[in-house]
Amino acid sequence: MSGTHQLAVGWAVRFRGEPPTPDALRRHVRARLADLPTLTHHVEEGRGPRPCFVPGPELDLRQHVRGLPVTDPRERWQDCLQDVLMRPLPAAPHPPWDLWLMHGYTGTTRPPEYVLVFRIHHALEDGAGHHYVLRTLFTPSVAAQKSPGVQGTSPSADGVGRVSSRAVLGIMGDIARSLRGSGSWSMLSRPPTGKLATAVGTVETRRLLAVSRALGTDVSAVFLTALTGAMRAVALAEGERPAPLTLLWPLSVRTGGERGAVGNFLTMVRLRLPCEEPLPLRRLASFSRQLEPGRVERRMHTSRALMRLAPRPVSLGTLRLLMRPRHASLTGTYFPAAVPQPVLGEARMDGALGLGAPLPGQLCHLTLLRYRAECTLSVVHDTAFDRGADLPGLWLTALADLEAVV
Repeated sequence: MSGTHQLAVGWAVRFRGEPPTPDALRRHVRARLADLPTLTHHVEEGRGPRPCFVPGPELDLRQHVRGLPVTDPRERWQDCLQDVLMRPLPAAPHPPWDLWLMHGYTGTTRPPEYVLVFRIHHALEDGAGHHYVLRTLFTPSVAAQKSPGVQGTSPSADGVGRVSSRAVLGIMGDIARSLRGSGSWSMLSRPPTGKLATAVGTVETRRLLAVSRALGTDVSAVFLTALTGAMRAVALAEGERPAPLTLLWPLSVRTGGERGAVGNFLTMVRLRLPCEEPLPLRRLASFSRQLEPGRVERRMHTSRALMRLAPRPVSLGTLRLLMRPRHASLTGTYFPAAVPQPVLGEARMDGALGLGAPLPGQLCHLTLLRYRAECTLSVVHDTAFDRGADLPGLWLTALADLEAVV
């Protein structure tokens, strides 16, 4: 599945039931807009050292919420994503987001269902922001709440966080490594083509929970351990000697009051994938050290404090250095989605996946999204890294290898 590269991120969900009309979907979105400021703003550059979020004109939801009938049957609902990836986001002055209603892919022999694909420019929203949009749109009753407002990329003064000297040293170390490069593999150092493709794999949530409990760890560590095995298999298939690989692991520094605020509230942690290690349990031990809860918590609190207290050019410059493609060849994230009884009309949501985007200069982004009984790994990769299409299958194989040693 391929499309033109743009920094568009979001989610795709499946509903079981008859699809609404595009006009009915637009009415539903408009009824929730008061609680969704990311859908009414766009980014305006050149007003200072950080992006400026300004309200767009009166929303014409025909520019943002669109129907896309799928005339040929698809084996899986995830196979519909290719039809959307090829399309650009709405251009300024319209806010850069869209919501696609896709149906017809089941043919006439299966019960009706449809897919909604939401995309938004990454400057306006991070993963926690996507989750807020998902909950707000599809939770049956939205409790009265204070509008999340427009707070930009800096956390509010509330809950600034504690500065840890160890976390500061960790941030400085990551910046130093970004300046000298990460020693990326040759297949991940190719110039991007600008064309993206996606690959998807699914696994039962209970499998991931069972192996994490048996090994005394969490789903994030299991995900990364299997990903390391998958990347090791890629290297071997390419005839290369597996070497350590660096991955960016986003951490949200939002507080509860910032759940729907406009902008990115992220810091990045550099993780080392020990692809040279053939034994799954040794790979897992590496991530248990790197993702030790105290270390992660210190990094989050310290990053939040620095973003709030440091001069904006310093805090934003630090974040840009941490996100340099020379710093890490891949970006990966795990997100558990909690959406209570999501419905749209009479239809109920029963499938979800996250849509990431490679950072400029990177070739691959991986998202593991947990929704109820199923976890879905979605890989968005530049076509210059054609092995990205193999990663879901290789990841499932590596997960089975880890299960076999429990």
